[in-house]
Amino acid sequence: MAAPRLGFIGFGEAGPAIAGGLSEEGVEGIEAYDILQTAPQGRALIEARANLTGVKLSQSPAELADRREIIISAVTCADAVDAARSVAPHLSPGQYYLDVNSVSPQTKKAVGEVIEASGAAFVEASIMSPIHPNRHKSPMLFCGPAAPALIERLSVYGMNLEDMGPEFGRASATKMFRSIIFKGIEALMQECVVAADQYGVAEKVLDSVGENYPELDWNALASYFIGRSVMHGERRAHEMEEVAETLRAMDMQPFMAEAAAKRIAWLGRQNLKEAFNGQEPETYQEVLAAINLKRDTT
Repeated sequence: MAAPRLGFIGFGEAGPAIAGGLSEEGVEGIEAYDILQTAPQGRALIEARANLTGVKLSQSPAELADRREIIISAVTCADAVDAARSVAPHLSPGQYYLDVNSVSPQTKKAVGEVIEASGAAFVEASIMSPIHPNRHKSPMLFCGPAAPALIERLSVYGMNLEDMGPEFGRASATKMFRSIIFKGIEALMQECVVAADQYGVAEKVLDSVGENYPELDWNALASYFIGRSVMHGERRAHEMEEVAETLRAMDMQPFMAEAAAKRIAWLGRQNLKEAFNGQEPETYQEVLAAINLKRDTT
């Protein structure tokens, strides 16, 4: 069987990671389109990612859809439906549209309705781990009637894919409810450590927690989650807002999800990426030092 002709709509973090991994597996001719290509500064960034991963850039959603068997949507949460709308008029039966964005089941449903009106097959997906370091091998959940066919096409290239059944919503719901735990811990870590640092007791607090729950390295956990908020806080906060939307649709008040979104967004808005040259900080102590330096100079 010939390798699938793949196209990516959105080429931010997940797109290049998946595309680069699949290229190394022997999938040739991958193309991508990102709306940032329309801005001079954004185009340079997207071109650099394309060159690094061996991906050709299409000049429009129409051009991307015209030559691809499978379109993978990897955009920001807020752009998932708009991305589908930009591609759908150029799709036809026999093509697949795979949405891997971290959005609510309601948003996935809206995307699916747009795509299925074109005659193309829609497959809902959720990426169930950070995209690095596993890239295309990151575990993913698929659902929808076309999921088995797409899993058959892609799993031979090392992708770790699980079929959640034909019913839409199950893959995204799993990701949303999982995020309550993971991003909830992220928010708790941030609020605890940033506050405790004002009294010089952050490490003491985490060591004390570790005495009660010694199975985990709480200092390492704080460093990991706070580093994620520094580098991806605004995106991760948007994902928690999608969780809140999911809960509201179930007539359940999203107390924890809303609070976590606000806390994670706060650190993301501190603009600390430059302090770490775009690299994820190694320890939470480095982040605290950067926050304090910013306080002292403003």
